[in-house]
Amino acid sequence: MLQNLFYYSEGSKLFYTTLGAGPAVVLLHPTPVDHRFWLPVAEILAAKYRVILPDLRGHGQSELGEGPITVEKLAADVGRLLDHLEIGRALFGGCSIGGYTLYEIWRTMAARVEALAFCCSKPQADTDGARAKREETIATVRERGTAEFIESNLETLMGSTARRRWPEKVVAVREMMQAVPVESIVAVQRGLAARPDSVVTARSMRVPCCVIAGGEDAGSTPADMKMLTEQIRNGGYGAEYNEIPDAGHFAPFEQPELVARILGRFFDSVI
Repeated sequence: MLQNLFYYSEGSKLFYTTLGAGPAVVLLHPTPVDHRFWLPVAEILAAKYRVILPDLRGHGQSELGEGPITVEKLAADVGRLLDHLEIGRALFGGCSIGGYTLYEIWRTMAARVEALAFCCSKPQADTDGARAKREETIATVRERGTAEFIESNLETLMGSTARRRWPEKVVAVREMMQAVPVESIVAVQRGLAARPDSVVTARSMRVPCCVIAGGEDAGSTPADMKMLTEQIRNGGYGAEYNEIPDAGHFAPFEQPELVARILGRFFDSVI
């Protein structure tokens, strides 16, 4: 049974839950959803691993706190969660902003990392055009609320295959998105616009890495994720590349059995 568990980071009350027992696996969800994004994958991995699912600040049951939701702040939150759970090192997986946070975790606490799995989380920073679009998004949600933002995100973040085959998954994602307040959306858009470029960071990685791309993902394209894989390999360390042709940016929620199989095999190879 899932438990509602909390810890504190920079004065904010943050939520997490855990499943299973064994080596620690921390899975970080994308925006604008919450820890439930990873549940279908986590329920499979929990047969062998202790899977830890936090709600990123400003999402789900976690408080927003002050200022933008930056990757620096999110990585610090994860570090405090590990301290709270008395975990020294862990296996990590992240999708979209969850993956962007993994780059910062590597930069700031590499000694706590056993392995990294990047799902649909390109290493490049925002372009000027992308930053301008984020400012437009902020203005729109402040003026008209989140409904338009949510429907637009459902079209761009979930692949066409999932939207066609599994309408119930679209309903579930919409429900998670509707729970995220306007101020959290503003804070995360500001944080995403400010995130650093992580291409050089990728070349510095000295732990096993797994890269998962969605063939229908227009945000972190297969080309972006292949480039990430090459950068890790160029640094002298191995990285495996996996591509799911019929998945979009939310690949772990769209194709949980396949993503769990990839992650399970990868984590098994590390421990």
